[in-house]
Amino acid sequence: MVSLTGANKLANSVYSSINLIDTVRNSSLVVNFILFFLLIVSIACWGIIAYKFIQYRKAIIETEKFMAIFWKNLPHDEIWTKCKKMSESPVAMVFLAGYIEQKETKDSWEEKGLAVIGSKVEELAENVARSMKREAQTKIQVLENKLPFLATTASAAPFIGLFGTVYGIMNAFHEIGKTGSATLGTIAPHLSEALVTTAFGLVAAIPATIFFNHFSSVLQKFENESLNVISDFINHIKRSNV
Repeated sequence: MVSLTGANKLANSVYSSINLIDTVRNSSLVVNFILFFLLIVSIACWGIIAYKFIQYRKAIIETEKFMAIFWKNLPHDEIWTKCKKMSESPVAMVFLAGYIEQKETKDSWEEKGLAVIGSKVEELAENVARSMKREAQTKIQVLENKLPFLATTASAAPFIGLFGTVYGIMNAFHEIGKTGSATLGTIAPHLSEALVTTAFGLVAAIPATIFFNHFSSVLQKFENESLNVISDFINHIKRSNV
């Protein structure tokens, strides 16, 4: 009995797949174009999702390692030694940008016989903050790359599918007008192709929405951690040179 039930489910699944293929095959040129377009968009979205997932995963792992080291309040030279190879972490790169700017500026001033006191402390802090913020913006832009495509797909795909739905319903009414009768056999094929476009639109939009929100949330966390590192770094400069 169990095996018979399983066989029935498999048969129904195969029959449904065949029906879907037949529906797409028998759809109008406009509907087929919409379905093809949504399929391409969906494939592109999944490619972006896979790429960004790997990219963000590496960034999260290295950022967690960096933050664990950073909040130990170790000397900046020691933090730099331990974290200089964490190129996947945007927050670590922000720290390294500040460290390099501080070192190069102080070395330049020492060559000119200038001491880091008084107004020079504020100037050094401003230079370092500017360098760190510029690096943070650059890294965030790299992580943001391709996310607008997911956002556009999330908002536009359902409407593109809806356009196909409206077009299919229009065809159904047109067929009723030609035949003069509203039998199931007359309108069912057109309603079927109309609903398939809606389904394709949702299939493209739902994953795009979920992962766009996920990536945006992680990105916001990186931004907040970068700001915290910048603030702490600048405070360290001011305390160390008072």
